[in-house]
Amino acid sequence: MAVRALIAHSSGTTRDIMRSHFECGGCQVVAETETVAQTIDIFRTTRPDVIALDIGLRGAKGIDGLQLFRTIRRESPAASIVIVTASQSPDDHRIYRREGALECIAEPFGNFGLARVWRRLLDVYPELRRTDRAASGH
Repeated sequence: MAVRALIAHSSGTTRDIMRSHFECGGCQVVAETETVAQTIDIFRTTRPDVIALDIGLRGAKGIDGLQLFRTIRRESPAASIVIVTASQSPDDHRIYRREGALECIAEPFGNFGLARVWRRLLDVYPELRRTDRAASGH
């Protein structure tokens, strides 16, 4: 059974890059979303294994990406969440990992950052394929 992924990001370009990387390694991307409301609805109906979450997502009624992250962690503790953030701060990344994120990747990101994320996903989902990008780090 394929590892199912949800990509939640406000940028279509970033979603395309992540989709390509995930599919190359054997993930089935079940959906792409660009708002908090879309993400929570699709998450609840598809229950993906992996969520790539733009922590900068904004939504109605003041709900933001951080609150969405916490909701997903509470409702699906086994899901692997990869935080995508504009923050380059190692302290911010440590906070997200301490709260349960599998990994964090700072934007703009390149193949090195994606390879690091992919190596972490391989630790959790050994059925995924090593990709040239993950093996080489670029």
